[in-house]
Amino acid sequence: MTKLKFLKLSSLDRLRANIVANQKRYLQDASFLNDYFAGTSWYVESNILIPDSIELQIPTSKTELLDLENTRIVYSALKHLTPLQASDHRLWAYFTHVSHWQYMRERWPAEQYLGKERYKEVMNERYFYLSDRSRALLRNGMARLWWYGYCTYDETRSDPFELTGALLKKLDVAQSFAENAFGRNVDVIKTLLEVVLEHEFYERDPVRDLARYINSIGGVTIIDAIPRDDLREMFTAKITQLSVAA
Repeated sequence: MTKLKFLKLSSLDRLRANIVANQKRYLQDASFLNDYFAGTSWYVESNILIPDSIELQIPTSKTELLDLENTRIVYSALKHLTPLQASDHRLWAYFTHVSHWQYMRERWPAEQYLGKERYKEVMNERYFYLSDRSRALLRNGMARLWWYGYCTYDETRSDPFELTGALLKKLDVAQSFAENAFGRNVDVIKTLLEVVLEHEFYERDPVRDLARYINSIGGVTIIDAIPRDDLREMFTAKITQLSVAA
């Protein structure tokens, strides 16, 4: 076991302020932080123990995302973290810039954003996070894998990641559900995915309509207070309606 490492806040702030100036560094095959912060202490060790190595599967093409496989790996290794600990952007910035640099280089290579108007925003999203957005931790390249697991892991199932598979079966499903306001409510998302799994409900437009429906519920009532049996009934009725309409 090894101690979980975090970037120092001053180091994080310096990196974030220089995303554009460091464009060439984000193209390097190996992490640049040791050279960039040479002669200074730029990270700290916590008292949280994690496995010595968390080996992610590295995508070999733009279509091979491997999000489910890597969610299994990350959450299995780090499921003892609390949501508060997993919300610390210093932790995930260390992961994206150091321990899982190769994964980030293949999954979100900086080359594909160079010269584009949104370069700074996208790099901020994937390698750091945009703190003014509720979905920020689900856009960070590494944090998202932990949060996918946290919201869907169910140890009562023969495969504890079965609901994770439903969430990540299609990119539209993950974006429509996990990145919405209700996405980090564990009871809501698990109940929803149970019904989605039962009905094989994965088509893009109906899924987006379902997400809008759930958001509308949250606009007129406290969705957290609705019992899971009632949520299941509501979601089932809506999915049935949308399936017929489709």
